[in-house]
Amino acid sequence: MTAAQSSLKQQARQLQAAARRRVALDTLAIGLPPTIGVALLCLRLFGPAVAAAVAVGLMLAMSPVAAWRVRRLDRSWLIARLDAGAPQLEDSAALLFRDADAPPGFAALQRERLERRTGALERLDLRSRWSRWPIAGAVLVGATLGLVGVVWPHAHPQDSGSASTARAAGAPKVTRTRLRIVPPAYTGLPPREQPALDARAPEGSRIEWLVDMTPTPAAARLIFSGSDAVALAQRGGDWRGAATLTTSTLYRLEAEGLERQRLHRLDAVVDAAPVVRIVEPDAQLVLTRPGQTHWTPVFEVADDYGVAPGAVLRIAVTQGEGENITVTHRTLTLTGRGEGRRKRFSVTLDLAREGLAPGGDMIVQLAARDNRAPRPQTVEGPSVILRWPSPQGLEGGLDGMVRQTLPAYFRSQRQIIIDAEALIADRRRIDADRFQSRSNALGADQAQLRLRYGQFMGEETEGGGSSGGVALPTNDAPARPALPTNDAPAPAPARPPETDHDHADHDHDDEPSGFGSQMDVTAQFGHVHDTPEAATLFDPGTRDTLRQALNAMWGSERALRQGLPEDALPYAHRALELLKEAQQATRIFLARTGANLPPVDLSRRLSGKRDGIVGGAFAALPDRTVDATVADAWRALQDRPGATAPVMLDALDRWVRDHRAQLPDPLALTAAIDTLRNEPDCRSCRARLRALLWTALDRPPPAVQRRTAPDARGRRYLDALQ
Repeated sequence: MTAAQSSLKQQARQLQAAARRRVALDTLAIGLPPTIGVALLCLRLFGPAVAAAVAVGLMLAMSPVAAWRVRRLDRSWLIARLDAGAPQLEDSAALLFRDADAPPGFAALQRERLERRTGALERLDLRSRWSRWPIAGAVLVGATLGLVGVVWPHAHPQDSGSASTARAAGAPKVTRTRLRIVPPAYTGLPPREQPALDARAPEGSRIEWLVDMTPTPAAARLIFSGSDAVALAQRGGDWRGAATLTTSTLYRLEAEGLERQRLHRLDAVVDAAPVVRIVEPDAQLVLTRPGQTHWTPVFEVADDYGVAPGAVLRIAVTQGEGENITVTHRTLTLTGRGEGRRKRFSVTLDLAREGLAPGGDMIVQLAARDNRAPRPQTVEGPSVILRWPSPQGLEGGLDGMVRQTLPAYFRSQRQIIIDAEALIADRRRIDADRFQSRSNALGADQAQLRLRYGQFMGEETEGGGSSGGVALPTNDAPARPALPTNDAPAPAPARPPETDHDHADHDHDDEPSGFGSQMDVTAQFGHVHDTPEAATLFDPGTRDTLRQALNAMWGSERALRQGLPEDALPYAHRALELLKEAQQATRIFLARTGANLPPVDLSRRLSGKRDGIVGGAFAALPDRTVDATVADAWRALQDRPGATAPVMLDALDRWVRDHRAQLPDPLALTAAIDTLRNEPDCRSCRARLRALLWTALDRPPPAVQRRTAPDARGRRYLDALQ
């Protein structure tokens, strides 16, 4: 077969396929409208099951008709239509479908002539015309049947004697339910539709119900717990209603003749308040840098649905010190940057224009809102303080005192070792004078630590001077010093020990005056120290260990004062080991007393008599009036053979209403009670209610359990003992 002949044959096949499609669509257009009308009528009269069956049957009936009409357009029909519609083929269209290996002759010559006429079928259309009148009639019949199905009236009983007729027709049943949820506009969530009547939606959402019931009842409504009912209106074949979800609730569908339905639940998701977070700086209290003139705090606000584009920044600036402090307030409106649910707010503040001076504070706080309508939620974020330290370098009041004394308070023997090793490592990078100064300062720290541990040995403290160190407050020290549980020294006066101390030939007038020195009457007019020989805080072994630690500290201090930290390290390590040993010993210095137990009376052994050996009866438990409603219901719901105790559902329902605030999920408990009331034989409903009651049970107080009575074997054993 040549290419030209194949092209003509393919065009003929395409024309035949188009004609067949036209016939199939024409058959469908004639049969579909009546089918839809009959289905609507059956839906109205007999329900969706019958309507679906009738529709499927009619569609299956149309299939043979369409197939018969399509099969009529065979090859003979195609050849006849080609000969009639294409004169260029010279009534020889059958040659296009003849085998190419036929013996040569006139047929072969004629076919060669047709092969050269490739454009003979370009404008040919073999499709039949639409059956306009049959289609119009079918549409009219279908519309009439559908209209009859929609407006067909329902027969209602006129008197009580027609109850049997209504019963024969069947009670209404819910065939389909749809729940459409339209969230508030500010949430940005799209509307959604679901078949289940239980839903979880944002607070303020519009809930729309679409319910199909067959046969159609006279009226239907939704009964809500604790609120008004919502009447459903019939539109077409559906019952429709709508309400606004303001709080989580339970509801039930009711209609005339409809059996009692289960409770359904609507959970209202409360809009969360926005969250304000500090991005910059990374702390709520920051100090100004030298030469700083501007400050840029950055806040981030996040919300579950959206953050308002604007926020208010509150600025408070303090000026002055002591009691002469003035505060100025002002606000700024900021515009956020970022997506709808997360925005950042920042502003650059000029410190001079804001009035911040040395010794003052600038406090900023962001108040942000979400996009909730009509009442947005406003949240005040954390405050950020920018502090300009006082030029004196030491602020008055308690803060200044703590900063001055904390470094000495937290110095420890281990820290002295670490600092000495760091000083040795820095020897090549610093000059000799600075090295000597740092070593001497480290020796002063060692002296402070030695003096503080020395107070436990009854040693006195010394005054100022090059070797004495700084005197610390004594009026706030504890009356009875205790050895620390770690190697960090406790706060105490700082004076070196004096081995040869005489109370008669010295006074304390050379002590430097410090905080509390004028109020420390005991320090001025008496002595609160002990002597090394009379120190009774520790046992002799511990005192000896602590004395060796003090001697090692003295060796470390001497080497550090001379600028020899390498020579000080062995003494410092030895002092640390002895301090640890002394601290362990302080845990067992308390006196031990022997136990005076009464003699054992062997004649009463295993007799069970408790006369004279029991101090008294067990204390009675406090009287607690416990509502046994939940416990009784929980026991009655247990699934075991012989469990026939009735469940007091009404009393349990009243108990749930009275204790809603104490229950984790009162709505679920109420729905489970109602379900079991409607379906008393439902085993899964009983199990669910019992599981929910377990969370509502009152936990019993701990008490001594009575010993169980022995069985026959146990009684024989006790009798044998006697």
